[in-house]
Amino acid sequence: MARIPTEKELRELYLNKKQSLSEIANTLGFKTHKIIYWMDKYKISRRVRSEANYIKANPNGEPFCIKKRLTRDEVKLKYLALGLYWGEGNKASNHSVRVTNSDPGVINQFVLFLKTIYRVDVNRIFFYLQTFKDNDMKTAKEYWSKKLVIDIECIKSGAPIRSMGKGTYKKICKYGVMTVAFNNTHLKAYISNQLGKLGLLR
Repeated sequence: MARIPTEKELRELYLNKKQSLSEIANTLGFKTHKIIYWMDKYKISRRVRSEANYIKANPNGEPFCIKKRLTRDEVKLKYLALGLYWGEGNKASNHSVRVTNSDPGVINQFVLFLKTIYRVDVNRIFFYLQTFKDNDMKTAKEYWSKKLVIDIECIKSGAPIRSMGKGTYKKICKYGVMTVAFNNTHLKAYISNQLGKLGLLR
């Protein structure tokens, strides 16, 4: 009699080890449609596509770890950064936590927030510089690299756009506008929930 995958095997691989159906099939030596058949037979609910895609994009688990016990200074940092995100962040995106500003101090505080409170994978923090036609790209990148204490190669940029006005604009945006982002749907949902609890999102 041909061997069949046991319920214990499938639950361990699918629910605990987060393997995909095709990965389970390869592990156990079955065709994928057989795995699907026995999953249904054992009443093991399958992940929705968005969750499956998330696990595929994060094979080593969550790229962040929320710090539960905060010092007094960390509590201040948390609420300062949540305020910055509420005021300066992109809240329309469902997958990205990002803040845009021309002040390096604002960007540095938000990066510190991501690293300290959510202990994110620093290799997945993304920096994007938007310059204007009256900015010097090389000078702007060197400025932000020094202010943020990051390698200049970490700063991505696109084509400069036309200047937005005169007067104080030129002083404020002398070195362009920086966006710092951490792309993760779970962290985005968590932070949105935090803002909701504070009555800042409706």
